[in-house]
Amino acid sequence: MGAIIGYILIVIVLVTVVSLGSNIKRNREIKERIERGWENVVEEKYNEEDLKTIAEYFNNRRKAKEKEFFIDEITWNDLSMNSIFKKINITESSPGEQYLYNMLREPLYDEKKLKERDRLINFFGEHEEERKKIQYILAKLGKARECFISDYFYKKDGKRKSSLMYYRILSAMPIIGLAVAFLNIHIGIMIAFGSVVVNMYTYYTEKSKISHNLQAFNYIIQIIKHSDLILKEDIKELDDYNRKLKEAFQGIKDIKNKSFSSGNNGTDVGILIEYINIVFLRELINYEKMSNMLIEKNKEFKIIFEVIGSIDSLMAIAAYRKRLNYYTTPELIKCNNKQEAIYNFEDMIHPLIGEAIPNSIEMKDSILITGSNASGKSTFLKTLAINIILGQTIYTCLAKEFKCCYFKIYTSMALKDDIFNNESYYIVETRSLKRIIDSVNREVPTICFVDEILRGTNTVERISASSQVLKHLTLNNCICVAATHDVELTHILERYFTNYHFQEKIENNEIIFDYRIHEGRATTQNAIKLLGVLGYSSAIVEKAQEKANKFLSDGLWEIE
Repeated sequence: MGAIIGYILIVIVLVTVVSLGSNIKRNREIKERIERGWENVVEEKYNEEDLKTIAEYFNNRRKAKEKEFFIDEITWNDLSMNSIFKKINITESSPGEQYLYNMLREPLYDEKKLKERDRLINFFGEHEEERKKIQYILAKLGKARECFISDYFYKKDGKRKSSLMYYRILSAMPIIGLAVAFLNIHIGIMIAFGSVVVNMYTYYTEKSKISHNLQAFNYIIQIIKHSDLILKEDIKELDDYNRKLKEAFQGIKDIKNKSFSSGNNGTDVGILIEYINIVFLRELINYEKMSNMLIEKNKEFKIIFEVIGSIDSLMAIAAYRKRLNYYTTPELIKCNNKQEAIYNFEDMIHPLIGEAIPNSIEMKDSILITGSNASGKSTFLKTLAINIILGQTIYTCLAKEFKCCYFKIYTSMALKDDIFNNESYYIVETRSLKRIIDSVNREVPTICFVDEILRGTNTVERISASSQVLKHLTLNNCICVAATHDVELTHILERYFTNYHFQEKIENNEIIFDYRIHEGRATTQNAIKLLGVLGYSSAIVEKAQEKANKFLSDGLWEIE
């Protein structure tokens, strides 16, 4: 018996030494990466599944807060916000990147909350030593995108049938067998051997049902352990966050002692751990305890997740600011009515365009933008929309000055036919516009960005319907920023919309764009001339221009 115990102790020591060596190597690599600094961050690669798990907390939060405003899918996709998220996301943990993703999709309407974000962003940007300590702790936590963590925090309260007592009895049997062996070795060995067989069957049968949950539970425990390490750093600027952590820890003190393996990984050490878990049903017992606790204490777990996520995401935003050539914090005004403010945007740039041309505009109400293709209309719409979102989420605008109301933001821009629902482009677009009309209320002004309104139908009906839709929006509590090729709309709506345009020149058979917004409607139309620049035959270009001139003169199209 003594020899068996000795062998077990030797194995435990070997496992401990190997684990310590692996951890030391990993921690050294993390420290070296953090010391290299934010300037040397390697842009992470994502697949479609990564983005689905990253959006998990957002999806749960949106369902739980159905009456709150979130950036919807159409707007998010129109503005390529996934790409902007990726550009900002250098978080170290899953709570961090999930919280950051939700932050970009949940605009705030509270100056105090935005100022608090700004305070911590500035703190992490200016205090390298403290930031690196927190960054190191979160990097050791790491990411577990295969686990859907926040699903457990948002489960509704309820009771579940627990097998905890059953597992505890089974786990005790091998020890009882060894104890009996001191009195009767044959009976003791039979009890011990029989219990190992039963436990093996129970373990593998039950674990196959809950393996994914075990991974998630193990990561939740790691979140709690690492949040405790942040608490122990006792950084004064994190006092409010530390207080929340302390309060949440009160009800879940024992959770840090639990652990779950995620499989043996094919290694000798992993296989040994697997066998130990089989004999004592350690993971199944902890799983039952954890499942019960997550139901009873889901608020506490949610608080810890959100505190860690907030700290991690704010560090990522601080890093993002460091990488920008310039930015400003916005001046946001609470308006019940859109006409309570003048909107001033100076030297705005698009966050995804290298060496972007800055644009400035002062707006009092809705605007209509005309100009040829590729002149910059759509980019301007996206630039303004993105910066409004960034201003109300990460309190960071890529501009020299940024002043506007708090807004609900919608776009209707990069739409496509919905072949799965058998809907044409026109139907998809009219639904998109309808959702904006339905959003308008007197509590918070809406700002919408519409690119080439109703392009999916004929000219006469498009101009007629477009004028009424745009008029309806701007006569209600909505600022409408619309781009169109239909110059007729600039005349029909000139009482309601201020006209702006983008322009280009054709010099030496080359197209030259300045990509800057100008006052007034577009006075030139170069679409036909562009055909010649792009290599179309002179016969096509000249005949097209002749027919266009004829129509402008007589109001009739010449029959071929």
